[in-house]
Amino acid sequence: MKRPSGSLSIDSLSRSSLSRGSLAHRTVLLGCLLGIALAGCTYIGPKSISSGRLAYNEAIAETNNQQMLMVLVHNRYDEQGSMLAVASVTANVSVKSSAGVQAGFGGSSSYQGNLIPFAGGVIYEENPTISYTPVAGEKYLSRLSVPLPIGMLAQITRTQTDPRAALIGLISSVNGIYNPDFVFGENDHDPRFDRIVTIISELSQAHRLNWVENAGKPEKFSIVIDRSAPEHAAMAQELLDIIGLSREEFTGPQIVIPVVLSLNGAREGVMGITTRSIYDLVEIMTARIEVPPIDEENGVVAEYPPVGRLGKDLTVHYSEKEPEHAYVAVADRGGWFYIDERDRITKRYFRLLSSLWSLAVASSVADGPAAPLLTVPVSN
Repeated sequence: MKRPSGSLSIDSLSRSSLSRGSLAHRTVLLGCLLGIALAGCTYIGPKSISSGRLAYNEAIAETNNQQMLMVLVHNRYDEQGSMLAVASVTANVSVKSSAGVQAGFGGSSSYQGNLIPFAGGVIYEENPTISYTPVAGEKYLSRLSVPLPIGMLAQITRTQTDPRAALIGLISSVNGIYNPDFVFGENDHDPRFDRIVTIISELSQAHRLNWVENAGKPEKFSIVIDRSAPEHAAMAQELLDIIGLSREEFTGPQIVIPVVLSLNGAREGVMGITTRSIYDLVEIMTARIEVPPIDEENGVVAEYPPVGRLGKDLTVHYSEKEPEHAYVAVADRGGWFYIDERDRITKRYFRLLSSLWSLAVASSVADGPAAPLLTVPVSN
């Protein structure tokens, strides 16, 4: 009898042994074949974690970025943006297996040369249920609009390889020296702020400036500058001069400058800073979104003044075709709004903004009253 392709033949194992063996031996052999085929089912659980967890994580991260960018686009068009937070993802996994064996028993003359087909199948099904929480309410709005605390500024700044971007992005003034969001006049650009950022950044990279937390003191944070080396001492003295602090009040190889939220702390002998809110950062990036010329002509987009030093290097592009090199992209207004993956400055800013916004979302959802959930079952 002709042997169909893909079938398992008793000849390949040993025809003679089967013909001479007992029924029990034959049954054990067939059982072994069945066990080998189904052994892989044991590893479905761990494999589903290694593949599914990454897939869910990547999907949530990508859609979070898209949602954030869409909020910015809506803001550019003076429209109300909204967000949904992923509250939970529950995946129900089911595994069904089937197997079949057709074997001939009895005299060898009745089945000699015939096939003993072995068939096995495994059906793997994953049916996730995703719950979303609408993000809204007074606490959420408050967290978006209040200035960022000094502690967050300190944490973000001291974790950066180059803290310049964080300092320019989060600080709006130091002892009355302004870093404006938008430029309304010729004198809005103060070069002293650039010098403050350069000094703090270079001393930080040289491990000569550190942010410390003062437990139990009104000034909860300070910057400590080690000026034992002459070049570092000169930079520290220049910083004191720029922000209006007396050199005589800060002596020794290490100087400790208290940092407080204040328009100007020079009279109190501290560094008074003001910080931006999350919504300030949103407004700056919104102003840097390109829009179709027809929308500007029709007056359907919000108008913004020229941006300050923070926003001048940011760009969110618009294209009628789907972009090839997009870090994040959303389709709207007959085209695509996107951030180019090669634009490192805009990517870094967007990542910082997204991280801060996520903290506001997480804390407002956690602290607020139980919000209605939108639960969506997903089936294959």
